[in-house]
Amino acid sequence: MIERLTKNEAPSLLDTDKANELIDAINGLLKSRGAGGISVKTNGDGSLLIAPGQQGSTAVKYSPFEVISVSNETVVINPGMVNGVIPSNLSVDNGEGESFICLDIKGDRNGIVSVSVVREVSAPEGIKWEKNGVNTSFKYVIAIVNGGSLVSQIVNRNLSFHVDVAYEIPKEVVNIGEYPNDIYFTWRQTEV
Repeated sequence: MIERLTKNEAPSLLDTDKANELIDAINGLLKSRGAGGISVKTNGDGSLLIAPGQQGSTAVKYSPFEVISVSNETVVINPGMVNGVIPSNLSVDNGEGESFICLDIKGDRNGIVSVSVVREVSAPEGIKWEKNGVNTSFKYVIAIVNGGSLVSQIVNRNLSFHVDVAYEIPKEVVNIGEYPNDIYFTWRQTEV
C-alpha cells in the first residue's frame, strides 16, 4: 500500500491532489479482486502486473507472431514486426485440413513496404531469385494449423530481411565498361 500525501509537507513540489489521485488508483488496483476477469498482482520489481484471468493465475506472455488462438473459423496471431513493419491484419479465416499461416511480405530495393497475414492450403515456394533486380513479393511461413488446432509454431520472434546477392552468372557477351556477370538477388532473413 502506498501512503497518501499531506498538503504542505515534503515532497513540496508535487501537486498533492493529483498525486493522491494516482496513489488511490494504484492502491485500488492492488486491492482489486480481479473484477471482470482481470487479475492484478505486484511483480517482483514492485510494478503492477495486470492481466486477464483469475486472481492468482499466471499472466500469459505471447511472443511475436505466436498463434494466440485457432478455431475452425479463425486463426489469430500476436503482433510482430518485419523490419519494423507491423502486419495490416492479425487474423485470417481458417478452413478444413492443413493450412500454412504466412506473412505476405511486399518490398522494394529500399526495404519492406507492407506485411499481411494470409492462409495458404499448400506450402509457399521459397523466395525466388530475381535477375538484376529484387523480388517484390514473397510469403514466409510462421505456423502450420490443422482444422482447429496448432500443429507447429515456426516463428516466434520479430523478423528482419535484407536484399542480398544470391548468385552471379557470367554473361555470354560483355560490353566495354559493363559488369561481367548477371546478378541474382534475394531476400535474406537475419536475426533481429
